[in-house]
Amino acid sequence: MAHILLETERLILRRFTQEDGPHLYALDNDPAVMRYINGGTSTPWEVIEQQILPGFLRYDDATPSFGFWAAIEQATGEFVGWFVFRPTGDDPGEVALGYRFHSAAWGKGYATEGAGVLIERGFGEWGVERVVATAYEENIASRRVMKKLGMRHMHFFRYSEDEIGTSDTYYTESKLVWLGQDVEYALTRAEWERQKTPNKIHIRPYRSADADGVSAVIRTTMRVSNRADYSPERLQPLIDYFSPAKVEQINRTRTCLVAEVDGQIVATAGLEEDEVVTFFVLPEEQGRGIGAALLQQLEAHARSQGITELRLDASLTGAPFYARHGFQRTGKIVDGTAGPQVSMRKRLDSEWANSRK
Repeated sequence: MAHILLETERLILRRFTQEDGPHLYALDNDPAVMRYINGGTSTPWEVIEQQILPGFLRYDDATPSFGFWAAIEQATGEFVGWFVFRPTGDDPGEVALGYRFHSAAWGKGYATEGAGVLIERGFGEWGVERVVATAYEENIASRRVMKKLGMRHMHFFRYSEDEIGTSDTYYTESKLVWLGQDVEYALTRAEWERQKTPNKIHIRPYRSADADGVSAVIRTTMRVSNRADYSPERLQPLIDYFSPAKVEQINRTRTCLVAEVDGQIVATAGLEEDEVVTFFVLPEEQGRGIGAALLQQLEAHARSQGITELRLDASLTGAPFYARHGFQRTGKIVDGTAGPQVSMRKRLDSEWANSRK
């Protein structure tokens, strides 16, 4: 019987065996699973048999808790995916966390559940000091898992061809799958120990020291969230425009707010007289109420300045968000710097607001 590392509420994590080859083959030949890993390329059986499975079977007797672990659904006994938890180099204090699940198992919280226990054991029992994880920038679901685990976004990077060639995944011969970047998240033991208190959203005025963080939020959100709205040819110059230096320059003459979670800037919004500008929330943070809280404070500031109506030009993707918060289309579609935008307005005076109830 394969060695069992641990059990969670719904999963069993066990060592891989020779009989798991078909499981890996099915997993790595699901285009949905491989979309953000190798572009959806199918993995030949001989690669599974001769390269990938042997790598999954290897482990060090001196560190038996590290390696690849098959994830088994307790209720059915079915193989649903895998986790990896192993040192990034010679130092066992820093480990890389990874996970891959059948698409039928998505949305059940298995990745968060299993990874959370691995991290807990790593910091609590196995002497781990730092955990890192990576994903393609557009893989929002995977990035949300990392955020739920308390990991912080560290930086963007690009894997080299040599690094891709020695990975645990089959790629096309060119290995040039992505035009975008990968992202790294990390969690230290000290940060993990502080996670007993809930994450709180902190909104405050922009400071000059925020330029790098605000630039990263704007550029990341444009790259990921706005790709559906605008062509790369029109979007890329705008992404390049919002450098840290440009962010600092434009925020000298406007009101700008930032939203922080655990000290990291995750959203920003600006106000130029009565116009809402540069409103961006990191893709993995969307849907958590951060944008709504930021907009509420921006509106409160506008009222304090005697402004009775706000206007903005929203992307086609962003327009539904503003509509949910009281903005109405003026009936115009304008051709913005990057492409089509929706002109919207919202009255802030109490008499108009009460008439809408």
